Amino acid sequence: MVESDQMHGIFGFLGALDWVAISALFIAMLSFVVARKTLKDAEEFWKQQKWFDLYAKADEGYDTFDRYCRNCRGMNRPELRVEHAADWNELMFLIRRVHSMAMVFPQHPAIDKLVKATTFNTPEDAFQDGRLKLFFDAVQDMREMAVLDPSILEIRKRTQQH
Repeated sequence: MVESDQMHGIFGFLGALDWVAISALFIAMLSFVVARKTLKDAEEFWKQQKWFDLYAKADEGYDTFDRYCRNCRGMNRPELRVEHAADWNELMFLIRRVHSMAMVFPQHPAIDKLVKATTFNTPEDAFQDGRLKLFFDAVQDMREMAVLDPSILEIRKRTQQH
């Protein structure tokens, strides 16, 4: 009999509830779950975009560095150094931009490698053995971090359909 009284109490309580309120509560809970997933997806997309932005700038820096090395290696005469001062300034400006983007990232081996490859102060330092390869390898690490997660493409496709 006690179970019957309990069941009668539960049904009595449910009968007294406003079904509109219950529906609204259900919709609110569902909306919360969907919004939370949407925010998580947006955060993942944002993180991916930041890695891509850094990769693009590092790749531009590498191309400029490679061009500088090809054009200026062995230029020890002062008059030739002056001729390539604009190239050096362009390279240094770009590397500073890469550093400013990289320094806001948390500690990460790819960032450490990039900084090691791009920390030099003189043209002589730029031509150190292995620096061009180190820079290239660092850019490839950035590329690996920037590769789009396929789920990002699905998220973008779904949001564009709505």
